[in-house]
Amino acid sequence: MKIIILLIFSFFMFNSLFSGLIITRSEMGIVSQELYHDNMFAEIHDDHIVSIWDFNTFELTLIHHLLRIYTTVDFETFKQYAQRQNQAEINSELRNFDEERRKLMAEATMTLFNRLRPNFAVVDTLSIFGFTTHEFNVFNGDIIAQKVWISRALQEKINEIVNPLNIRQVELIFKENRENYFEALGIQLDPISRLVEALEDSGYVVQRVDYGIRMTHDPEHEAEVESHINTITDIVEMNIDPAIFTYHQRFRRLDYNAYQMAVIRHMESQL
Repeated sequence: MKIIILLIFSFFMFNSLFSGLIITRSEMGIVSQELYHDNMFAEIHDDHIVSIWDFNTFELTLIHHLLRIYTTVDFETFKQYAQRQNQAEINSELRNFDEERRKLMAEATMTLFNRLRPNFAVVDTLSIFGFTTHEFNVFNGDIIAQKVWISRALQEKINEIVNPLNIRQVELIFKENRENYFEALGIQLDPISRLVEALEDSGYVVQRVDYGIRMTHDPEHEAEVESHINTITDIVEMNIDPAIFTYHQRFRRLDYNAYQMAVIRHMESQL
């Protein structure tokens, strides 16, 4: 919350016309924020790492406040970087598995998938921070695989601020890369995950509990998973200072690769 406190200099909580939305999320004690404002979308992690998509210019800016560095790339350049990184991961996997091992892995995966019986049920409808939300339970047969809370109302609010077609263009990059990765290894996404993705397409994911794909009940495992819920802890509509979508003038600009390497080295130094 520190960056938000520092950078949002003025807002009017009682103004009937809100220009932005801030969603605070928590997972395993790690707090992050999503900010939506004037066809821009920003994410803040650990109070110092910021990613900003400005869909007015279709540019991505990454800012690391601790390292005082940033990088900016347009959509096509980011897509090319993501595709090259994905291809590097594919090449690495292919070096570790010869054709025979890939074939055996694909056959074992399909044998498992053929045993899965994905289905879901709507178990509750509730209001979370004023937004109507549906709770879905996703099963493998009668064994719980995921619980997911989805709000169409919250997604519609976001769509009023940021063009959903723009966000889908970015999401499509990752989906295409994932499909290319699976295809190269001769595998595919499991049917339960595909069912969950179809449900998620109906709205905004407010909360999620992922138990994993299992063939038997395990109450101890379920209790452990439920202690690490990925959930929203706050939603605030307010006027947002545009300064939060910019970088400090004294920060050093790097190209995309150099920025990523600097962040990786910093993360490794913290281990």
